Amino acid sequence: MSAIEFRVPRGAILFTAGGFQYEFRADLGEAHHGLSLFLARRRTLEGHLRGKVLLKAVGMPLDEELSRLKRARAKLEEQVRLATFLDHPGILRVHGLHKVEGCWYVITEHPSGHCVGDLLTLAGAGRRRFSPLFAMYVGAKVAEALAHAHEARDDEGRALHIVHRAIDMAHVFVSWKGAVRIADFGLALSSLPGRVASTVRRPLGDAFYSSPEMLLSGRVDARSDLFALGVVMLELATGKNLLDAPDSLTEDVKGALSVRQRVRVRRAIRRARLAKSLPTVEDAIWRAATYTRVDLEALTEGLPQGLRVTLCRLLQPSPAARYQSARELAADLCRWLGEGGLYGTAEAEAELCSVAKQAGEAFIELGIRRPRGAADIQEDFSTN
Repeated sequence: MSAIEFRVPRGAILFTAGGFQYEFRADLGEAHHGLSLFLARRRTLEGHLRGKVLLKAVGMPLDEELSRLKRARAKLEEQVRLATFLDHPGILRVHGLHKVEGCWYVITEHPSGHCVGDLLTLAGAGRRRFSPLFAMYVGAKVAEALAHAHEARDDEGRALHIVHRAIDMAHVFVSWKGAVRIADFGLALSSLPGRVASTVRRPLGDAFYSSPEMLLSGRVDARSDLFALGVVMLELATGKNLLDAPDSLTEDVKGALSVRQRVRVRRAIRRARLAKSLPTVEDAIWRAATYTRVDLEALTEGLPQGLRVTLCRLLQPSPAARYQSARELAADLCRWLGEGGLYGTAEAEAELCSVAKQAGEAFIELGIRRPRGAADIQEDFSTN
């Protein structure tokens, strides 16, 4: 349901809760499960600004969409319940759920930085790439946050088996000061009692950051998040995406699969079509079934040993051949980074500032805020 369907004018007060008014600023499109994503500002009752938040919203359903929106509301409640067990500086906080006049809103902390997809675009505008050390730094920070989520337990001490399922370029944020955070556990798998189970095994999030097991069978565990993080790190360091390689999907490559493997691919494609996935998802499925060790070596050629070894392990088709935990991955990356002595927050901030100085007018095109303090910065651009 879009903001048009909500009929919300810019600047309107959506609701008041906890001593704050929530003012609508922008419609950010559909999130997932039929939910709308809004940018809002918090104001005190006296009118003082207190920063931005993200709102996931679902409105009053029509009769024909009652079942879908009931499910969307249940997913909102589930996200808020799950968030009570996710208290980590690398994970954006969920402030709560508010219900008003038939509409439900989940209030989520607004990231102070920008998604790595936008940062990669900025780097490209300046005709440069992020350093391998920056990719490892981001990977280490995300791995630490994932370790917290993967190891989370409920109030009774029972493992929640959380899997984010949507680690990609849009859900990893980096501030100009080098702080790294992950967003949106709204698609997460967990053993939270009463959770809404998925009815169709299909790619969730961006298919080009999905693990082979998610694309081919729909069965995932924490190691699927690690594969997705590997794809993000590879793209940060090289500009290339492992699963986005249509020129490699020749008939000879597809024909090299066994009969059993081809049947598996075709079943996965049928599931994707049933779920009304984009046609490009079919290419990602074929690539997940056909890429080889030679492909990994070619994609990581020229990278420093630490990053190359890490990526080749993260991006193995079989979960059993990857890192087995986010904590193990974080420890390895921290060692390669010299426990922060070789490359840490200060170095990440300096590299980001350098990228910003070379980005030119890309800031205007993306509508994002420049970092303060760079020599060539004269104006701010924001969504306010």
